[in-house]
Amino acid sequence: MPPRKRGPAAAAVGDGDGDQTASTPSREQQPNGTDNAGSSRGRSGRAAVAGNPPVKATQQRPSWVLGRGLPLAVLLLAVLAALAAQRRLPAGSVPAPQAASDGGASAGSSSSSSSSEPGVSTGSGSGAGTHEEGGLVVADARGFFPVGCKWREVHPKGSEPAFWDVRQYQYWDKARGNWTDTQPAACIVRGMRSPTHWKWRNGSPRTAAHCNDKYCIYDNLWFNNGRFYLLVDGETGVEPWKLTRNMELNIMHVANASDFLASTQHALVAGDTLVFDFVFFLHPTAIGHWSEMLFPLFSILRQERKFARPPTQFMQLHLKRAHMMEWVRANLATALGVGPNRDLPPIMWQQEVDQIVKQMGAPLEGYSPSTWVAFDRVLVVKDIYTGGVRTFLSREDAHLYRKMLYAQYGLPPPKLRKPLPRTITFQRKRANRRVVNEPELLSMLREFGEVRVVEFNASTPFREQLEVMASTTVLVSVHTSNLANSQFMQPGSAVFEIIQRNWFWHGLDKSFQVQTAMMGDIHHYALRCRHANETVYIEERDRHRFGDWEPLQCNTEECVEAHTNVDVRVDIPAFRALLADRLPLVFAGWPVEAAAIPWPVQDGAE
Repeated sequence: MPPRKRGPAAAAVGDGDGDQTASTPSREQQPNGTDNAGSSRGRSGRAAVAGNPPVKATQQRPSWVLGRGLPLAVLLLAVLAALAAQRRLPAGSVPAPQAASDGGASAGSSSSSSSSEPGVSTGSGSGAGTHEEGGLVVADARGFFPVGCKWREVHPKGSEPAFWDVRQYQYWDKARGNWTDTQPAACIVRGMRSPTHWKWRNGSPRTAAHCNDKYCIYDNLWFNNGRFYLLVDGETGVEPWKLTRNMELNIMHVANASDFLASTQHALVAGDTLVFDFVFFLHPTAIGHWSEMLFPLFSILRQERKFARPPTQFMQLHLKRAHMMEWVRANLATALGVGPNRDLPPIMWQQEVDQIVKQMGAPLEGYSPSTWVAFDRVLVVKDIYTGGVRTFLSREDAHLYRKMLYAQYGLPPPKLRKPLPRTITFQRKRANRRVVNEPELLSMLREFGEVRVVEFNASTPFREQLEVMASTTVLVSVHTSNLANSQFMQPGSAVFEIIQRNWFWHGLDKSFQVQTAMMGDIHHYALRCRHANETVYIEERDRHRFGDWEPLQCNTEECVEAHTNVDVRVDIPAFRALLADRLPLVFAGWPVEAAAIPWPVQDGAE
């Protein structure tokens, strides 16, 4: 079925943490095609993009169908949502549990919360995230980086940049063994300027698209000022479709593609480019959304043998270098097939600007706004809002990914431990979805084993996170983006997830359960908060607007967003009963299928 024209992307609310956005999946039809779809040629010899209905061209001269972009009102809502996520909590709201001081660490630095409760051990909190050098606050630079381009963010002490400010970086000079303000040439993929002897795919600079239900491969895909274009010539045209959740694939219809090339300032990026558009780019620390894009990417690259693995280069849309934290780079390395002690492929970025809207339309680093950039071959994996999936495509892939990730950090391969240690890890949150009766919860958890409390954030060393996951048997956590780490637990481990009230819209309550289910060797259970007294609204306005709403009424973006920004009061007797019922089977080593129980259904949603 040919793809329909789709509406513009929306930046809205999201699953995971209170500082992320989420989205309303479009009700319009998704692009669809077949593996062998491609550029087809009619009797006239002019090419059309396969899988799209022909449209009569209205003129022979070059004419551009301008991208519709994001409506101003939707973008304004996105900006307001991002600002609201950074607002200070009102008086009378539930305070975050105090974390151990980390000696000069910024508010976003790593810490594993300490606790004075008897019988509760705490994480190491080894990573401070930042330190000071000569009046500058310097971010740690750990883990994987692109070949020849290792960076760290710096800013003057007392002048911390806002979320979307243009960032200042220093780069590692390998030859001299020090940090410098000079950006290495390897940090920018320059491409070939107006190549005259390049052999274009399909014999022409026109674009060809080959799509299936999981991904699309494009030959000769064009980019200019934040937008991708299909170059189409002749009398037959095509309708645009969604490239990703946030981007429309625009149509540039010209009379003759070769004539257009001769009259246009352009450059060519050769090889295989993987284009990556993080679905919720306003909230790049939401690792749960990174995992739901990187996991299927891993499977697809293993299946698509014609596309380079790792790719020749990786293109990250919309975000800044500072947003790509160690967790993301480590998992990106695994997803792309980068081996231990190897570098990531070169990463292409858009030029940094200080406004969200302008960042989306910014040209690529190293290219002028007037330059059209042609990509030799591009792979775009469909996200869950354009018809994709949020986990691996097979259990074999899931197990291989976990094994490779352990190897990246020199950890022993995951295996079933006998006997299973009675180690229970409670994952604490700081900004929202805090457990207001945490002392009672921890006291109850001690009835079942040794309890430790951890708190991970964007600056926590990923090795530390992996080691915690590998050493625990039971992970207890509210629904949070950090549950993306639960896929990295050892076989036979178990997750006990606490889901906030009114949280089930479009399957958000099962976003991590879907991933552990694909692993097949990790138990996953949930306690669903069903009553109003189990919810503490951080914003008084949200309580007045949505506090009395029933679950099935909470099907608007505003209501979902409000329920990311709540704290929870755990029903201790109910949670104790769940643990008492399932933990004996977990500790006894029962298979996941034999110890499984139905996922708790939201009232009224049966």
